[in-house]
Amino acid sequence: MKRIFVFMAVLGLVSGCSSPEPGSGLIFDAFPGPDAGNPNSMIVHDDVLYLQLNDNLFGAEIWAYDGIELERVSDIEPMGGNSVPTRFFVYRDDLYFTALKEPYGRELFKLDGQRDRLIMDIGGNEGSSSPVGFFEYNDVVYFSANDQVSGYELWQMDGDQVIQTSDINPGAGSANPTGFVQLGNEMVFAAERSGMGTELFKYDGISVSLIAELNPGPSGSRPSELSVIGNTVYFVAYTSEYGIELWSYDGSQTSLVADLNEGGDSSSPRSLTVHEGKLFFAANAPDTGIELYSVSPGSAPVVVQDIRNGERGSNPEALFSHGSTLYFAADNGENGLELWDWNATDGARMVADLDEGSMGSDPHAFISYDSEWVYFSARTQQYGVEMWRTNGTTTEMIVDIWEGESGATPNDYAVIKSQICFSAADGIHGREFWCYPHDYGTPVLSRTR
Repeated sequence: MKRIFVFMAVLGLVSGCSSPEPGSGLIFDAFPGPDAGNPNSMIVHDDVLYLQLNDNLFGAEIWAYDGIELERVSDIEPMGGNSVPTRFFVYRDDLYFTALKEPYGRELFKLDGQRDRLIMDIGGNEGSSSPVGFFEYNDVVYFSANDQVSGYELWQMDGDQVIQTSDINPGAGSANPTGFVQLGNEMVFAAERSGMGTELFKYDGISVSLIAELNPGPSGSRPSELSVIGNTVYFVAYTSEYGIELWSYDGSQTSLVADLNEGGDSSSPRSLTVHEGKLFFAANAPDTGIELYSVSPGSAPVVVQDIRNGERGSNPEALFSHGSTLYFAADNGENGLELWDWNATDGARMVADLDEGSMGSDPHAFISYDSEWVYFSARTQQYGVEMWRTNGTTTEMIVDIWEGESGATPNDYAVIKSQICFSAADGIHGREFWCYPHDYGTPVLSRTR
């Protein structure tokens, strides 16, 4: 397999075995020149970072990075073909994923050491099963897949045995089960049946049953963003009577949590995020516009804070729970979409005006580095979209990868040991695999609350 050793010098790529040390900067120009290796789908398992990467020799395959050495560990589609492995997940301490391989199409695989193994050709000779939505419930993995006979239905994997759990939408039509969560001893999810559209279902380990037909008729209520707090599942659903609002299921019945935009108009709750025993979300009400709300089981939703007075609202987005702090982006009408946080003591406050003025920095792609620091991407007019970090008091732009106002647009963050890794472009190379140690150099910009 191909190995790359990374040394302390920025962009230093040397093939060999001489006491390598953690890298800093561009780890590997996988697709030399301005073309891109497009690293993505990063996951850490047993102190190793796995990712999809295209090196222009073997196509898009699985690579592994232990903080020092980057190594290709699969050639699922030989002769330079692209297996495009993705949807990685860990089950019983093994790494699973989906990939393309002739003649099977996209199917479920397992990485066994440095050998990839097809779990089952669910789609058969007719094509890909394209499995998605992997969720572990009672030590069994459930997912949606298409066997080319019954459409996208509920399947399960117990070790290496794969079977169809239920043909929820009988016949060739697809149920498209999605949004799996566990509530007590039940698995709750959304699925479609002919004549009723997409509604809320449950599985008790034996059989699948409909929970409620909230919006009778062929369009369904289309439940989404299922989130569990204690003994309650919260979700967003549509009914002709209330529009798109927040609903709940307590294991016995479904209830409308609140009609925040009364009548058939919708408050369209979004970005449902569980934090400190509450559910936080953005919603649109006539008096406040789109603002940040919270709700606890048994209580009515409340506006966390009317950040932007009037009907326009602050449009909160990118909610991210980190310890006792909820980070998010919001627009107070003066600074644009900037970095805010909330905690039970101080309420909602702007952390920093990263792009000083009214344009906003659009912070997004948050990831926790440790209990103190959170990394994310944000934009400034001077540097474009680059990597930042905050501890709630100090907020810093770490490095200017693509010099000037274009920005490297870092994404797909992952933490491996003391490094933060991601995909980025620097204007010379295409989108490639980068890492920086947490203690790297002097920040380019710093803001203090």
